[in-house]
Amino acid sequence: MEYLPIILTVVLVFLVIILSIVGVQLVLVLMEFRKTLRRVNMTLDTIDMTVTAVTQPLQSLGGMAAGLSTGFKVFETFVGWLNRNREE
Repeated sequence: MEYLPIILTVVLVFLVIILSIVGVQLVLVLMEFRKTLRRVNMTLDTIDMTVTAVTQPLQSLGGMAAGLSTGFKVFETFVGWLNRNREE
């Protein structure tokens, strides 16, 4: 009886079983990775909405400050013009 075909068959069956187990584990790991990426994406979306909600009022405040600054410059120019007319 020859032992080589029997040994090769046993080794081939063993390798098929091991590779099947590794393949199933790989699929499970990729599914978990996909879930993790979804959670990270949701977290980043929440952070983006929060940052936007915080920065919009600050941008409005900056625009208001620029408007007030321009208004004060116009007022100072007008007061300077009135004072110049009084001196004349």
